[in-house]
Amino acid sequence: MGNKQTKVETSIEQEKYHFRQIGDTINASLSFNSFGSVISQNSTYSVARPWSRVSRRRWKESTLTLPYESSKTAWPVSQLESSFLPEFPVTDSRNEQRFQVLEEIRQGAFGKVYKVNDKEQDKIFALKVLSKSKVIKDNSVQQVKDEVQIQRVCGHHPFIVNCPLHWQSRKRLYIVSDFVKGGELYDLLKAYVTFPIELVKLYVAQIALAIDFLHNAGVIYRDLKPENVLLDGDGNAQLIDFGLSKWLKYGNATKTLCGTLKYMAPEVLTLKPYGHAVDWWSLGVLACLMLTNKYPAPAVDHENHTYCGQKPGTLPTSVELNVPCKDLLLRLLEIEPTRRLRSLRTLQTIALYKGYNFEHVREKREKPNDLLKSFYPNGPPTKDVDVEIEFFPNFDELVSIEV
Repeated sequence: MGNKQTKVETSIEQEKYHFRQIGDTINASLSFNSFGSVISQNSTYSVARPWSRVSRRRWKESTLTLPYESSKTAWPVSQLESSFLPEFPVTDSRNEQRFQVLEEIRQGAFGKVYKVNDKEQDKIFALKVLSKSKVIKDNSVQQVKDEVQIQRVCGHHPFIVNCPLHWQSRKRLYIVSDFVKGGELYDLLKAYVTFPIELVKLYVAQIALAIDFLHNAGVIYRDLKPENVLLDGDGNAQLIDFGLSKWLKYGNATKTLCGTLKYMAPEVLTLKPYGHAVDWWSLGVLACLMLTNKYPAPAVDHENHTYCGQKPGTLPTSVELNVPCKDLLLRLLEIEPTRRLRSLRTLQTIALYKGYNFEHVREKREKPNDLLKSFYPNGPPTKDVDVEIEFFPNFDELVSIEV
């Protein structure tokens, strides 16, 4: 009996010695250069804390250096909240109270967009409010996380809308974007029907600068259309809505079937891997619409969802185009992606942009509204014209299939 008691005490002493050795080893190995200052025995626990555990509390330097901070355990969050971390940090209601809703701007598949006033800055923003349950039900968690991350990283570009703030509450996601007061390119097209060539050149150049920047940043846009091009106070283009965008290294390919059918490149519908060239096809469709008020032949009929008889990208025959404009459209609407115009550098070499200063475009020296007024001093034309451009209200949720 006595021997057994002695063995137990000896075993306990050995375990204590073993853990003291581990603590000494940790303190010796975690030098000043690694974490700052981790030399106190009181902070040994901080090294062994569950760093991978999802928590509301952010890790700070004091967590490692102060005994009180190191004694705190992780504060876990629910799976509903952790699913959207770290792109959507968990905050209290102060962020929501900070913004005053002025009016509803539009409604989407997962929620609504509001025009709001930031009480702290006395500045107008656009606030997108998304339902978590709808996002999860549609299996779009990663899509929404990519959207806010892409816009946050790329929003400093002059032709991309910035996203300065985003967070989550228990049931909703909130995305704050700069408010662009000039409306949509769609509305301007509907009012003027067609644009002068000089204005088309400017808009194509601005959007091309944005697309080229996204591609070089490792992003494929996949939803270029007039509804997703906003206009600032001077009429400059601003890309918005990165819901279908994806991180994709330049030169790589993806197979997701998504986008708006009228603007969708033919290779997307083949269900084979495609790359960044699909965005340049969409730019060709948009350029054709601005020049002619007509769509080129699509890869698929948007009403019957059947393949068209014409070769995709065939230009409308009812409108005459000069040679440089026709050359631009044919290069952008080339059915073979490897032969398509698919870079800013190539765009700068074609006849339409001979001698054109893209650096001035980047600096917004020429204002689209001034160009428009020089051609239409009395505003939009009043004559009756058949307008082909139309709005497809459900296309943001119609075609998005992972294959």
